[in-house]
Amino acid sequence: MSQVLYDAPGPRARRLNRVLTVVGVALFAAVAAVVVWRLNGAGQFAPSKWSPFSYTDIQRALLGAWWRTMTVALMAIALSIVLGAVLASLRLSPAAGPRWVAYGLIQLFRAPPVLLLMFWFLYGGSGNIPIYWCGVLGLTVYNGAFIAEILRAGVEALPRGQKEAGLAIGLTQGQTLWAIQLPQAVRSMLPSLVSQVVVILKDTALIYIVGFTELLRWGTQLGSQYFNLIPAMIVIAVVYVGTNMVIAGIAKVVERRMRGKTSGTTSVGVNTAQVGASSAAGSAV
Repeated sequence: MSQVLYDAPGPRARRLNRVLTVVGVALFAAVAAVVVWRLNGAGQFAPSKWSPFSYTDIQRALLGAWWRTMTVALMAIALSIVLGAVLASLRLSPAAGPRWVAYGLIQLFRAPPVLLLMFWFLYGGSGNIPIYWCGVLGLTVYNGAFIAEILRAGVEALPRGQKEAGLAIGLTQGQTLWAIQLPQAVRSMLPSLVSQVVVILKDTALIYIVGFTELLRWGTQLGSQYFNLIPAMIVIAVVYVGTNMVIAGIAKVVERRMRGKTSGTTSVGVNTAQVGASSAAGSAV
């Protein structure tokens, strides 16, 4: 049974939604047509500007730049999740000391721009930290703070009985948090976590400012070399959109499997309860 209050739209609301959808699609199509017309008038669709992407060397370089971007993103995502889980557990600690320490770190990490954090690791480390890790660490501490708040909100939204059940079977508060509450929080907050993962992927474009050649920097260099900056940026945008769509698809598959496991567990629990009740009734007779 859903706990979300929702009123189904009536006939007038459905008509209004259809009208707004048609108007929105029409406006988007009109803007897209104007953009394509202007680009075509400027010669941006000339074959000479797109022919470099048919070269094998360019395609290999594009794949290499994409892979470098993905290595940064995947490393930052993994470390951000670990940092976020640790900070979230400290924020939910019954002791005031760890709670305030985690609160201070979260505010410190998420307040400055992520680029400033990258520069802090670049220059604060006296030049001993590689550029790759300056970008990864900057993305990690920034996004780890947001993931911590997402997980904390997910845990606090759970029914109080989840924590009480863990304590009732002899688990400590820490064991209850990591074994019972956090897994459920991840499942319920998965859309928000996926959105933060997409943010990490897009923020990798900032690493070129500190000197790392990732996808955006490579596209800029290619556009300067072949005088086709607009086509290069279009190709880079398509690569980013495609990568984000793959991430969203993977997230949907994971969410569907999690829901299947949850519903399966619930069904088993209900059947077991029914069998137990039937047995008790038979014994009483």
